[in-house]
This record gives sequence, structure tokens and C-alpha cells, in this order.
Amino acid sequence: MENRSDERVAVFVDGANLYHSIKSYYGGVLDYGRLLEAAVAGRRLLRATFYLVEKQEADEQVASSTRSFVYNLNRFGYKVRSKPLTVHETTTPSGERVVSHKGDWDVGIVVDMIRLADHADTYVLVSGDGDYVEVIDYLQSERGLRVEVISAAQCTAQALFDVCDRHTDLGEIPDLFRERGPLRDLQAR
Repeated sequence: MENRSDERVAVFVDGANLYHSIKSYYGGVLDYGRLLEAAVAGRRLLRATFYLVEKQEADEQVASSTRSFVYNLNRFGYKVRSKPLTVHETTTPSGERVVSHKGDWDVGIVVDMIRLADHADTYVLVSGDGDYVEVIDYLQSERGLRVEVISAAQCTAQALFDVCDRHTDLGEIPDLFRERGPLRDLQAR
């Protein structure tokens, strides 16, 4: 299917999923502006939302780096939704300390997708998480939306491949990754 310039596109970036994909499978630093350009692909951008889970840091340098990252995402055209990583500590009956982390935007992304359904023609989901299969099926069959996925093919749920209208592997997007550099690493985590 060829993209139309009047097609209204909404982009949803699951930041945690994207981060882990990049860390596991790709070298270099991702160009978030190029990612958005590839997702929109000449169509009319309705909204691009980047969902971020922030580790709460006491270190001011790390906090400043996070603020810079969010500022840059805004500059590229993303609306950033952020929430803190929740840390749970428990103690087992034997006295062993167990720490678990909770921080994902799956439900928030699904809710935003449903809220925006009357205003878009196409959704681009940047995630390989199979948890989105049911909402994609609903959006396609009940709302008539086209849903495309951009993700690392190596860690994308098969069910997501099966349900989406088009899949683009991160590695196939030209100029998406820049080589690591001492200053760039802080600016484009």
C-alpha cells in the first residue's frame, strides 16, 4: 500500500521496549528525529507520543541528562509522557531481600490509542511487545485503522507480526543509528 500525504498518522513509542531492543541488538545511538520521520513516511503527523519510564536518580548529572533527553524528544516533535519506575522491596521468610521493578506504559498506550481512534487513519506502534495484539485487532476490525509496527525483528512477538498491516525492522531504516560519541551518548540515550 502506498502512503498518501493526506493520511493522518499517530505514532506511539514504547520507550522501555525500544531501549531494551537497541541495547540488545544494535550498536550506536538511535536518531529519534529519523525514527519519527521514518514512521510518518511523508504522511500528515497527527501526534507522536513517546512513553518514558524514569528511574528516579538522586544524582543531579543523571537527572540533567534525562531532562536533556526529554527536551530533545520534544524538539523532534514527540509529546513525552513520563512516569517513575516503581521499586518494590520485600523480604522472604528466610530474611532474603528481594527487589523488583515495575515500569511500563502498556495500559497507558492502549488507552491513548483508543482515545485517538476517531482522529487518525493509521497508527505506527514502535514496540515488539505482544501485549498490544488485542488492541491492534480491535482498532483494525472495529475502528477501520491501519496499524504498522516498527521494532527489532529479533525480539518482536510473532503475534504482533501476524496482526500488523506492515512491519519495519529498526535495522532496515537508513541512517537510524549514529556511532557512539562522547557527547552524543548523553544527549540521545
